[in-house]
Amino acid sequence: MAAGVAHEINTPLGIILGYAQLMLDDFEKNSEEYESVEIIERQTKACRRIVADLLRFSRQTESTKAPIDINAVISDVLAVTEHNLNINKITVERCFEENLPTIYGDAEKLQQVFINLINNAQYAMLKGGSLVITTSSNDQVVKVTVRDNGTGIPAEIKNKIFTPFFTTKEVGKGTGLGLSVTYGVIQEHNGSITFESPVPAEDGTEQPGTQFLITLPMYREKKTTENMSLQ
Repeated sequence: MAAGVAHEINTPLGIILGYAQLMLDDFEKNSEEYESVEIIERQTKACRRIVADLLRFSRQTESTKAPIDINAVISDVLAVTEHNLNINKITVERCFEENLPTIYGDAEKLQQVFINLINNAQYAMLKGGSLVITTSSNDQVVKVTVRDNGTGIPAEIKNKIFTPFFTTKEVGKGTGLGLSVTYGVIQEHNGSITFESPVPAEDGTEQPGTQFLITLPMYREKKTTENMSLQ
């Protein structure tokens, strides 16, 4: 149902956005009329982002799965997000396991997972901070941790963060679907996602911030009947 509603809304939004952008050419910049149309354009784009989140949440997009290197997926995400993080005084530390086993998944959907987690971390570090992304493997799984030293997650909302439409952000700043989409994508990949906030330290103390842990099964190529007969 959500996907159907999203598709129905998307068409008129596209028309409104198109006409708003055409109208911008009719007014002088910095005029009252221009600024009013700019508001229409900006809010229409915000609505389209909500629609996109609804479509992702409803999982109505086909998956294109293949053996992939999760280190490469994360590196691709950082290639487009790290500059903005640095501008906001957030340093990024990569702790990637070399020769990490591949997983079987949809690279585009997994990129969205890490974009969501990085965006949340950035929102929690409005005054700057540190983002550490670690990959490792053991027991037939690949693990990814995304840790920040931001404000953390209050105890009273820890059981709500994966709930659709739940958000602590200001109106217009978030749809409350990012972590729901993230949870759904990881489930689709037969993995798991958990979090800790504050973050336990090696010395037994707790450090401010939040750490998400994602586990995904390693890829194991299926043996065909022909291959088995040759062994």
